Amino acid sequence: MKKFITHLKRIGFDALALLTIVLIMVFVPIDFLPVEAKAGLISIFITKFILVSAAVIHAHITRKLLFPYIDFSEEENLSNNLMVIAWYVIIIFGWTRGG
Repeated sequence: MKKFITHLKRIGFDALALLTIVLIMVFVPIDFLPVEAKAGLISIFITKFILVSAAVIHAHITRKLLFPYIDFSEEENLSNNLMVIAWYVIIIFGWTRGG
């Protein structure tokens, strides 16, 4: 359970941000922005933020499943640390570029 809480803390900001965006979309008054501007700005922001947040969550979960033996904070082998960094970069880049 302690490990779960630790991992939840790592992705907590992204999960909270996603929840905040959904709540803003539901509760922002229509008078605040014209409908077209609101739809355009919010859709661009949300799409990009959702893709990055989903990518971070995906990268973290798959990294823990594929490389559970690498403890990034205590790893002395530089190649293992670079492998973890590359994993995050590849997953996030793939999600944000749409494939």
